[in-house]
Amino acid sequence: MEPVPASELAQRMERLQRLLVQEGIDLALLRQLTDLFYYTGIVAEGFLAVPATGQPRFLLRRPRERPTLGEMPWEVTCYSDLKELPGLVGDLAPETATIGLELDVLPAALYLRLKEQLFPRARFRDLSLLVRRQRMVKSNYEVEQIRRAAARLDEAFAQVPQLIRPGMTELELAAALEYRLRLLEHQGMVRVRRWDMEMFFGHVLSGESGLVAAYVDTPSGGVGFSAAFPQGASKKPLREGEPISIDLAACFHGYVADMTRLYAIRELPDPAWRALDLILRLFRIFEAEARAGVQPGELYRRLLEEVQQEGLEEYFMGRGADRVSFLGHGVGLELDELPIIAARFPFPLEADMVLAFEPKLFLPGIGMIGLEDTGRITSQGVEWLTQTPRRVKEWSGLPKLPGG
Repeated sequence: MEPVPASELAQRMERLQRLLVQEGIDLALLRQLTDLFYYTGIVAEGFLAVPATGQPRFLLRRPRERPTLGEMPWEVTCYSDLKELPGLVGDLAPETATIGLELDVLPAALYLRLKEQLFPRARFRDLSLLVRRQRMVKSNYEVEQIRRAAARLDEAFAQVPQLIRPGMTELELAAALEYRLRLLEHQGMVRVRRWDMEMFFGHVLSGESGLVAAYVDTPSGGVGFSAAFPQGASKKPLREGEPISIDLAACFHGYVADMTRLYAIRELPDPAWRALDLILRLFRIFEAEARAGVQPGELYRRLLEEVQQEGLEEYFMGRGADRVSFLGHGVGLELDELPIIAARFPFPLEADMVLAFEPKLFLPGIGMIGLEDTGRITSQGVEWLTQTPRRVKEWSGLPKLPGG
């Protein structure tokens, strides 16, 4: 188990405390698991108490015995009940302090208890955007972890031509890839920030399964095989002449890389190839124009104009009212990080942002045609971290099976 370097955690904390001073926040109380990991290098139940000046303190409820606790650079104080919190942070900020909380994800019941019972004299501010903006620009260490996740995705995708065969189900193909990703040290969970967002390894969809809208904010959905989790692969068999879309996220040491590739059994209809030509053109535009200083809204409009010129806007990024309003999203410790390539995202691109670009078209009677890659923004353009070639791999014969 590789710990997050202490120097990395120290730099993140120094930056956070500067932001707290700028925003007039006396004390941050961080509770969300991903934010805790970002600033402490561990995942545990508790609060990270960060004063605007001075040493932070990790208030730990459980587990109290774990080897990685000794690697965290901050003071650790244990507690058993929430009512102990005021006493544990009383020396870090006055009773009338301005306290910052992650209000985008904090349960309302916990917020009300903190506000009304535990810190009744304090003022409360939302610091979720402050934290998310800090996290959207990656350090060299973070880029390297995402690069390692991307390499594992590439290694798993390289095995698809040997796995795919007519008659196997989406579920069988998905399970085979998930198995291989686990052996490549995928942590088995892809974290997201939105409280109502759910995600597994990703989606393996074929033909018209790719047209089924998601109940979460993603372009594709699929039906899954349970009404309790209606997304992703189903028991539909793979057939000749239909697109097979594999959209998977690999997560290594907490960091996510995201990629989509297309496959086919023997052939695809002509409209699918024309759609793919447009998708590849959008990638070329993105590569040429996505760089530090560019406004995501301007880039989004430029890409959308290209789709409109082909008369395919109706089928771009979903269908009808279920279309999503973005073309790319940040990745890091979570799959749905900032920045977002969308019309109204207010902050410009910066060097060392890492995002997944995913233009997709939904063709009636055919399926979803799209690609996705994870790339790092630089002052010169995009450095792609996922490296699998962007071409449709066509299966033309039954591969030799193990033991066959």
